[in-house]
Amino acid sequence: MTVDALARGELHDPPLRPLPERAAELLRELAAPPRLVAHLRAVHDVSVRLAAAAGRARWGRYMELDDLLVAIGEAAEERLAFQAAHPVA
Repeated sequence: MTVDALARGELHDPPLRPLPERAAELLRELAAPPRLVAHLRAVHDVSVRLAAAAGRARWGRYMELDDLLVAIGEAAEERLAFQAAHPVA
């Protein structure tokens, strides 16, 4: 099973939308593991379905999600510092 086959939707079980070509290209360049590619393809498929169900344009929903993820990412250092201050063992 190759990254290209996963990303482009050549494998049809389960029937998921293929990733956009630019995303597939980036995953190839990064030598992404097949499990990550499969996960991203599933996430892509679900997000397109959710956007369609919500009656909004795909890219508008992606931009909202991107804004949310940026906000989450900006607070990552605080969360990591908190986590480091409370070791498991």
